[in-house]
Amino acid sequence: MTLRMRTSVWAVASSLALAAVPVAAEAAGLGKITVFSALGQPLRAEVEVFATREEISEMQAQLASPEEFRRAGVDYASTLLGIRFVIAKNPGGRSIIRLSSDRPINDPFIDLLLELNWATGRLVRDYTFLLDPPEFAAKVAASAAPAVVARPLASAGSARSGPPRRAVLPRPEPQPRAPSAGGGT
Repeated sequence: MTLRMRTSVWAVASSLALAAVPVAAEAAGLGKITVFSALGQPLRAEVEVFATREEISEMQAQLASPEEFRRAGVDYASTLLGIRFVIAKNPGGRSIIRLSSDRPINDPFIDLLLELNWATGRLVRDYTFLLDPPEFAAKVAASAAPAVVARPLASAGSARSGPPRRAVLPRPEPQPRAPSAGGGT
């Protein structure tokens, strides 16, 4: 094995070993974005935040600077300037960053850099999402909602005795086998 190959193997092995070691047990993180608004509506979205209670209490979220956008190779669109970032709890008690705007967003494709700062760290993450037209977003929301089946309550006089009946499904008919392509057994 040549010296160059040994050096490459050593570099790869070292990188893998370092990647497996947790950097900090209390490092904050950002999760997925959930968008609740449609194209032509004011922005309403939430980003998951993973952090300790102490980190959350010191956090500030904001749109990254134009310089940060330039370094990341992302266009700094004027549409992004009106977005507010508020750290809050969702109804389930999880920490989130609530993104909102007063003005409608008319760009279907949004690419933003979210900057999160706290006492012991800083994080910048790129979020890209598509705003669907309102009628399409409503159809998607309706199809994603679980079907609710309403059953009438049984009155005292209509109670059945005995075990419930099982649904009887027809048995599938056996299909004839197709002759093999080889022409023999």
